[in-house]
Amino acid sequence: MLPSDLSTYGGAAKDLLTDLQSRNERMFNMTFLVLHTAETRQKLEIAVSQAASVAQTYNCLLTRLDFQQEDGLMSSLPLGLNRIKIERSLTTSALAVFVPFVTQEVFMGGDAMYYGLNALSNNMILLDRKQSRCPNGLVFGTPGSGKSMSCKREITFIMLMTQDNVIICDPEDEYSPLVKRLGGQVIRLSPSSTDYVNPLDINLNYS
Repeated sequence: MLPSDLSTYGGAAKDLLTDLQSRNERMFNMTFLVLHTAETRQKLEIAVSQAASVAQTYNCLLTRLDFQQEDGLMSSLPLGLNRIKIERSLTTSALAVFVPFVTQEVFMGGDAMYYGLNALSNNMILLDRKQSRCPNGLVFGTPGSGKSMSCKREITFIMLMTQDNVIICDPEDEYSPLVKRLGGQVIRLSPSSTDYVNPLDINLNYS
């Protein structure tokens, strides 16, 4: 019986070979450096400790370059030099995560709403659609995937966190309980209802 670590490494090696042979992946050697700057040595130590803690949550180890500070600085600058001979092999898809032009982040402030996680970088997506050039939105998904739940969550956020008005056209009468819960008004339009739309009704402030 093979030791468990050999079985694990063997499976990882087979997956890597499959990626290189069948999934159009390529192998690259890369050096990942993190440059810390601070006004004082105390702030620098705190920043280094915080970065190490974040890396540890993802099972990564950041090692300080003792006696290699100058080489690390020169390697971090955009000069095309690498004086740190510590490399790791990564495939094309894994390496693409480190390229900021490939992974586009959406992180706004103010009344931004949480829409999920970035599939590549695993960072939060915080978006205020009113600040976007095109604030329109479409929700796509298979039946039962949570489209209505996503819309209701966004409506609830808007009503609780902003001063915006929400108008819902609901032929299926699916949003009535939510509207009543949020203190809204349900208007029923049908041939037999008492409510109707007058197309000739114009507000005095209409322009």
